[in-house]
Amino acid sequence: MNAKEKILEKIIRVDQAGEVGAQQIYEGQKLVFKLLKNERDLAEVTRMCEEEKEHLDYFNKLARERNVKPTKLSKLFDTGAFVMGVSTALLGSKAAYVCTEAVEEIIEEHYQQQIDQLEGIDEDVRKKIIKFQEDEVNHKNTAIDMGSKDAFGYKVLRKVINDTTKAAIFFAERY
Repeated sequence: MNAKEKILEKIIRVDQAGEVGAQQIYEGQKLVFKLLKNERDLAEVTRMCEEEKEHLDYFNKLARERNVKPTKLSKLFDTGAFVMGVSTALLGSKAAYVCTEAVEEIIEEHYQQQIDQLEGIDEDVRKKIIKFQEDEVNHKNTAIDMGSKDAFGYKVLRKVINDTTKAAIFFAERY
């Protein structure tokens, strides 16, 4: 496998893991909002979850086509992301939106690094990631508009989720 193929394999693996994580976070939040009969936030989180599904479907297809194995840590990430979704929603809708803001903030930067890396390697994948990055920025801005910055403990919660997201990326790229 040459250097370009290794870069692409790493990108597919980590992005597939990230999109599975996004689905699990939203599934956890949707469960809580449904149980609490919070229709407004359930609708918003469901909308963002559906947009993320396009990303997951793309990376799943790419992984199959290029025979890229998922991260060995996928079970841990799935469970952790679901717990993150449930726990932030249980802290209240503003905390759930802190989760979205914090994750998307890191993913925006992460995607930019990949966009730069993919120049001259695979233009089709690069264009998709540019589109997905725009979606992530929109989700981050939606979270801010929904009051994430007004959540109790905003700075601490945002930092913990930022750091958790960075760690997940680090490990998914390597294992």
